[in-house]
Amino acid sequence: MNYSSMAIPVLAYHGIHNSDNFERQLRFLKQNYSLISTAELAGFFKDKKELPKKPLLITSDDGDLSLYNKAFPVIEKLKVPFTIFLITDLINSEKPFWWNEIRYYLGQKAGDKKSWEVKEWPNRQREDYLKELREGSDKRPPKQRQLSSTEIAEMKKAGISFANHSHTHPMFDQCTAEELESELTQAKAILDNEGLESEVFAYPNGNYSGKTEKMLQKHGIELAFLFDHKLNKSVKTLNPFRISRLAVNDTTPLWKFKLILSGWHTKILPLTRS
Repeated sequence: MNYSSMAIPVLAYHGIHNSDNFERQLRFLKQNYSLISTAELAGFFKDKKELPKKPLLITSDDGDLSLYNKAFPVIEKLKVPFTIFLITDLINSEKPFWWNEIRYYLGQKAGDKKSWEVKEWPNRQREDYLKELREGSDKRPPKQRQLSSTEIAEMKKAGISFANHSHTHPMFDQCTAEELESELTQAKAILDNEGLESEVFAYPNGNYSGKTEKMLQKHGIELAFLFDHKLNKSVKTLNPFRISRLAVNDTTPLWKFKLILSGWHTKILPLTRS
């Protein structure tokens, strides 16, 4: 097969709440693309296995509980390949996503703004700031139920794959070498214990650098995904450690969904990270 001009869209969701619109999106994808798994993409790079025409990969970051409650019934019904990138420290816990903690303590608007600022800080500064927020507030610590091992196993049995989104979701380009070692070692141990795909990785927030790429390779990562809202224009020239993804959500209307899949969104629509 001639791969020189064959694009490969990779979609990146987060939480799913509008299951009806999500189902419309998946039905459109199933009718118009050859939906592949991360294992099939890894096989293309490792063993030169052919990909089908019009391949497309669907992923979701963080492992929000709504993926079990709202997305899973749709995915199971339509039988589409789907990969969820997990923050391993949160499995079986009631720990909130750290950006949700900032919103909780500061309020939605101020918290959103601060979260983007914090993503530009060195990781130790981010951790110290979160500690200060927790210790300096009179509010009760927030709780957010996360996916359990039982729920993950149920979804895996139905064909959903789970992969590596780090241990605590730091910005990898803001981490020291020691912090990166810790993140990758802990995540791999948990994912391997759960029988999940520790060698497939999505950068938290999409942040990467040459240093982080080398660290991933050292730890046996085979595929690494960005969050840059771009279309991979050719499978032939695709870098397995810098796979672009298109940001979509469960409320994206079908007309906009199609525009994003075409790659023309970068010229017409502003970037959204929702």
